[in-house]
Amino acid sequence: MQKGTLRPDSVLLIRLDAIGDFVLWLDAAQATVKHYKAQGKSVVLVANAAWAEWAKELAIFDDVIALDRRKYEQEPLYRFRLGRRIRKLKCSIAVQPTYSREFFWGDAVVRISGASERIGSAGDNSNISPWQKRISDRWYTRLISATPAPCMELVRNAEFIRGLGEISFLAKAPNLRAMSTLRKGESFLAAMQQDQRYYVLFPGASWDGRQWPVASFVQIAARLYHETGWHGVICGGNVDRQLAEDICGLSRAPLMNWAGRTDLPQLAAILSEAQLLLTNETSAVHIAAAAGVPTVCILGGGHYGRFMPYLVEQTDGRSLPYAITHQMPCFGCNWHCIYTRSNGVPVPCIDRITEEEVWNAISTILRPVTGTFSCRTSH
Repeated sequence: MQKGTLRPDSVLLIRLDAIGDFVLWLDAAQATVKHYKAQGKSVVLVANAAWAEWAKELAIFDDVIALDRRKYEQEPLYRFRLGRRIRKLKCSIAVQPTYSREFFWGDAVVRISGASERIGSAGDNSNISPWQKRISDRWYTRLISATPAPCMELVRNAEFIRGLGEISFLAKAPNLRAMSTLRKGESFLAAMQQDQRYYVLFPGASWDGRQWPVASFVQIAARLYHETGWHGVICGGNVDRQLAEDICGLSRAPLMNWAGRTDLPQLAAILSEAQLLLTNETSAVHIAAAAGVPTVCILGGGHYGRFMPYLVEQTDGRSLPYAITHQMPCFGCNWHCIYTRSNGVPVPCIDRITEEEVWNAISTILRPVTGTFSCRTSH
């Protein structure tokens, strides 16, 4: 191959948003890869480093390049080297399917890719200013139109796939069990008694204003143990360790603190065998949904309707997350809360969700026999 010649058999796929976004995109990602494989092309993914290793394990893509967002923003040498690596791939097609595009990350990678065909979503202005979008729109050779009305992310992803040409593609929840070995790790298995049923609490969130109170998680843990005898496992990232310790310290129910002790595949495996997940609106909701695990989600109004509650165009009978909300007229605020709150206190739409409402939601999927959960779908 002569220097500068692009490879017509190579596609660069770019996805740099958060873990939950990645999980919601998994079904559409497989469809994208299948679309280009049918044309005899290989597909390389440029992925957020937060989940890039997991993407490799899922073996959907021919290769995965991790992009550390902090380094890419703050370290010019890192940005230069990564850009050079991407350009050396000589991909003839670059695809950036994110609806809420970002000027300095996804759009910038499309620009440096050197691809002759650059496809993206027409998108919105959630993560980009109007003047930035006017500039970066010109970096694409084709922008796939998107419905301007609010739209659930699974449907939004399906809209993009249909725009690529797969017109029969329908939005459905990803099926993690069909694409993953779901390894737990020896340390977790050793800590659990054989055949011990358990549920998972995920009390953290990306912002403390979105976190349901610790005392409320403690009360639900007590009721779950009293009603079912199940043990609880608290999961989360490193930043959630203290939060998990606080819940363990206040609770008389048997709880194991696994916050910060798992990578993403291990977290997915732990969730996949749980009887129930109770969580704030985090990536755990989407991982559990992809594993078909009954889930109750404490849902605020910041992004209401976009990531939760789930809306699908096709169902396979697996459980979808059950969202508990306190409806307020300010829903859709993009987490720019209009109310003043004290440090450590959730925003009103979270704080006003009661323990009884959450327990009633759990009870709707709790069978009165043998302490097992049903897989009812809730919308």
